[in-house]
Amino acid sequence: MFAKKNLRKAFIIFLLTFTNLLAVLAQKDIAEKNFVYSIQSIPAFTVSALPDSSSFSNVQLVKNKPLVIMFFSPDCDHCHKQTKEIFAYKTELKNIPILMVSVAEYKEITGFYEDFNMESMPNVKVAKDNKNALWLLYRPTTFPSIYVYDAAGTLAKAYIGNVSIPYILDALK
Repeated sequence: MFAKKNLRKAFIIFLLTFTNLLAVLAQKDIAEKNFVYSIQSIPAFTVSALPDSSSFSNVQLVKNKPLVIMFFSPDCDHCHKQTKEIFAYKTELKNIPILMVSVAEYKEITGFYEDFNMESMPNVKVAKDNKNALWLLYRPTTFPSIYVYDAAGTLAKAYIGNVSIPYILDALK
């Protein structure tokens, strides 16, 4: 009887602890999703664009044009899939500037750039965030993380993980 009572008590304590843990994790998930929308306008940035590591900044963006910022990792399978889909919609995206940003080693980013023949899409800039400034601002937790800004420079939609290009195009309407 004493052992049964202790077992029941231990189970109740476990159940309460587990429930509290789930509640904390759910709040963290909600906070992360809300944080994604906290960067409402295109921030100031300077990155090193490939193929020559030339400096590229927000000042060079064409005014009244939308912008898609995609955080990626050169060795990420999901990022490869997303990049292939970008190429599949090359015509539809030709007038939309896309900035693909990574903090990986420059050699890895260069390999990605060459493997995907990124120079064939002049509207896409692949860049290294040398100072991690954008990275620290956005704090991406998943690859790819995609931020779609409208022509006014206001955040239209944020996607964590892969997203179908028609959804990005719809966010720009």
